[in-house]
Amino acid sequence: MNAKITPVQLSMLIITYIGISNHVLLIPVLLDTVHRDAWISVLFAIVPSLLIALLYVYMYKQIPSSLTSWVKEKTNLLVWLTFTLLFTLYFLLQAAISIRDTVIWSNSSYLTYTPPWIVSISLISICYYTARKGLVAIAITNGILLPWIIVFGFSIMIVNFQFKDYSFLFPVFKNSAQSITKGTWYTASGITEIFIVFFLKDDLKGKLTNKNMLLVVLILIELTFGPLSGVIAIFGPFEAAMLRFPAYEQWRMASIGSMISQIDFLSIYQWLAGSFIRISLAIYILHTLWVEKWQHPEILFILISLFLFLINQFKLSDIKFHEYIKFYYTSSSLLCGATSAVLLICIWVGKNRKSVKQDGSN
Repeated sequence: MNAKITPVQLSMLIITYIGISNHVLLIPVLLDTVHRDAWISVLFAIVPSLLIALLYVYMYKQIPSSLTSWVKEKTNLLVWLTFTLLFTLYFLLQAAISIRDTVIWSNSSYLTYTPPWIVSISLISICYYTARKGLVAIAITNGILLPWIIVFGFSIMIVNFQFKDYSFLFPVFKNSAQSITKGTWYTASGITEIFIVFFLKDDLKGKLTNKNMLLVVLILIELTFGPLSGVIAIFGPFEAAMLRFPAYEQWRMASIGSMISQIDFLSIYQWLAGSFIRISLAIYILHTLWVEKWQHPEILFILISLFLFLINQFKLSDIKFHEYIKFYYTSSSLLCGATSAVLLICIWVGKNRKSVKQDGSN
């Protein structure tokens, strides 16, 4: 239980954790909001995203332990309970959305005759087992899965180059400044999910550096920009905006020579591997939020998994799917932003008190 992960392992976890979300959730939202200029909004999000990373690293260095432990030690019961409930909802929402989207995609692509609840309970059970093994197990598993996710991603980019017409990306700025700004907002909101580093500080050995986090953010931006520009170049901006799973549709176009016409089974690996890590890590963090107040950790894992299964049994209209995800990104960025503001104030007040005490002692 005392084993910890390295900054490199943490970086890889963040890439998988947010990368699958950007592929599956963010790209359809950007296409729906900005159409042809979606790739421009991603480029505009680079500077805000890098600033967010620098801010997070600065705050990360100022707190001595994980945010969960720090809030518990420095505040009263009411503040701790409010903080814990808000972020419980936050991580439950992340996991639930990933489960629901994975189940819908699986049923529509390769498990058409399998009941959704079977797919759901199978996915949650595997994630529950991995989360119960701890963060090190999740990080090691991710270290095995992520390189192949990246290899397959580059493969589909190269194989599909024959179908791409990058003139579809132009002319630029055909959409309103408001829609491009919204696209930039959603992209930066996705990057704010690196807020998870504050919940994993107790499990990290070594230092988290600015260079480390800036590189992670640039990789995440590329993981959004690459597939997004690719899907526009293949299908055009308007056809791409109508696709439910645009990143997956690129796999259906791929073929290798005349003998291999279908390689979209590789997308199953990509999607399931990414969702598996995202859901497992979310369950683990949910467990850490409550474990100190809970006498039976094993039962806590079971309750979290059971709750995720139950909330995914509610049927939501796929017609309003983009609106649900837009609400998630907006609320997610506001929660992380508000928490960061409060945390910054606490850090600065603490520093001022220390300097006053030092001046008084002199």
